[in-house]
Amino acid sequence: MKTRLMIIGFLLSMMTVAIVARLAKIQLIRDEIYYEDKTQKQEYKEANYGRVLDRNGTVLWHKLLADGKSGSEKWREIYFHEHLEGLSAILNGVVTSKIRDLTPQKAVEHSTYKPGNKNPIDIIELAPSVDGKDVHLSIDLRIQEIVENTVREYVPKFGAAGASVLVMDPRTGQILAITSFNPEKKKYEHVLHSFEPGSIFKPITAVIALESGVDPSKTIYTEDGKWQVSKNANEKIIKDTHVRDSCNMQEAMVYSSNIAFGKYVLEEIGYENFFYGVKKFAINEAYEFPLRISHKGFSRVWDSRTQAAQGFGQSIDATSLDIAKAFGSIANGGILYNPKLILEYGKDSSATERDSVRKVISSTENAKLLRDMLKGVVEKGGTAENVKSKYNFFEFAGKTGTAQIRDSSGKYTNELYNSSFVGMESATDPHFICLVTMYNTRRAGATVAGPVFQKIMEQIYLHPSLSPTAFAREYAPADSLCNDVSFVGYTKQAAENKASGLRCTVRFDDASKTGSVVAQTIKKDSLGEYLELSLREYQRNTGLMPDVRGLALRDALGMLEHISNVIYEGVGKVYEQFPEPGSIAGKRSTVHIRLREGI
Repeated sequence: MKTRLMIIGFLLSMMTVAIVARLAKIQLIRDEIYYEDKTQKQEYKEANYGRVLDRNGTVLWHKLLADGKSGSEKWREIYFHEHLEGLSAILNGVVTSKIRDLTPQKAVEHSTYKPGNKNPIDIIELAPSVDGKDVHLSIDLRIQEIVENTVREYVPKFGAAGASVLVMDPRTGQILAITSFNPEKKKYEHVLHSFEPGSIFKPITAVIALESGVDPSKTIYTEDGKWQVSKNANEKIIKDTHVRDSCNMQEAMVYSSNIAFGKYVLEEIGYENFFYGVKKFAINEAYEFPLRISHKGFSRVWDSRTQAAQGFGQSIDATSLDIAKAFGSIANGGILYNPKLILEYGKDSSATERDSVRKVISSTENAKLLRDMLKGVVEKGGTAENVKSKYNFFEFAGKTGTAQIRDSSGKYTNELYNSSFVGMESATDPHFICLVTMYNTRRAGATVAGPVFQKIMEQIYLHPSLSPTAFAREYAPADSLCNDVSFVGYTKQAAENKASGLRCTVRFDDASKTGSVVAQTIKKDSLGEYLELSLREYQRNTGLMPDVRGLALRDALGMLEHISNVIYEGVGKVYEQFPEPGSIAGKRSTVHIRLREGI
């Protein structure tokens, strides 16, 4: 019996060892399965992309998973304001740049399945998913809309190939609106191309002269409008459009004298000091910027004629960023800020975030002197007197530029120009720098780019939520039609007060109504033209969706200003909205509206 028990114990021990060995083989050697009837897979779980938003938190771009799609079609990019072609191109550049914050990190999981069963019986997370972070741009969608609407109006009017515009806050260097048009490809791009700035470069030369100790009141002999720099008979003569025998720095700026600014470089500053003075303004100096910059560079030249030409913006290349930041230093008292497009710390830092390079104007007196010179350009008798606003509360200051275009042989043509205007809305207290370049035009910068600058600045200042100051409305002309002033979004009482302050001739579609203005239309009766304001009665705090069908986009947005996220598509007037009128729509709701023409 004892022997039999020992044999049975031995057999049981051997069976146990065999089972343990089998399990060890399964567990250690065949790691891909835990049991013979179960399998393990490594799987990836998608995370969410970050969004691109403007400085106020309005969503501009997002990338979402498309239902039922796979591979390259799995993700769908949404540009929420596709009708703004310039903005869409810039957004494309931002999201395809090296910004890593937007891109999510997939989760990695080991899942164990039982054959024939699609649902895992066990999941082990090897790496967690990480959603992409939102990126805030310094762009203000409202200003971007003003810019692109103005460009859309004026480009065909003046027969230009297209236009690039940059609006910047000179106190921080933050870009508030930007478009980059490629005249060769005839489309908007996310690449910023350099160009010969022409006369808009003259204020930089003037700064270098003042910082070099040149007396601005000194008279420069301007050769009666024709100057041959050297004794070379084959050398091209430098000419002035406004012929004078002599001028001081103020007059040279106002009448845009090429000869005077050429002589400042050769005879007053000296080319060596001029060259390093331009370098001080960080022309073509690389810094971290999310868009690609195509720059031919600023190079030293050796012949005196070309050296003189650089003083008035020929034989020199600059981007819109270079010109804007230089003018920004004139506007803010002398500090050079690198233009910013991305707010590193989100919208909460939009008022203060900046990237200073250096002080380029040593005294506020020199900066003020430059602003006064630029103000004279827009005053009566200046090369841009047509840019002066009809509103007396504006004191525009700026500079025109009409740059000749080189042909395929490298010679300047006399038929087409890149015409520019760069300026600020106030010589005393500037809040905006605006650079407009109209490509392949047959007219001067004051004629084609100046009016674009003027309208953009007026629209920003007269916008109910963008105007930076309470300026002197009492100087507005009496009984003005004020068709370029927006009343949309104002309550009836506020609209009446604004119209009274601006001396605008307005009437309401129904004087018995209360509510807010949702549309404005020019009308005419036996007494003449007037501006009719349409009212709709609704309360912002009711939590109900207003009826915006039949309204233009601007008017619909006025009705929906109490709702934080409005997504729209199409152009024309609203024909469909979600939620329906009267539905619950709180402040944090998302509202979709669709527009089409012909309604």
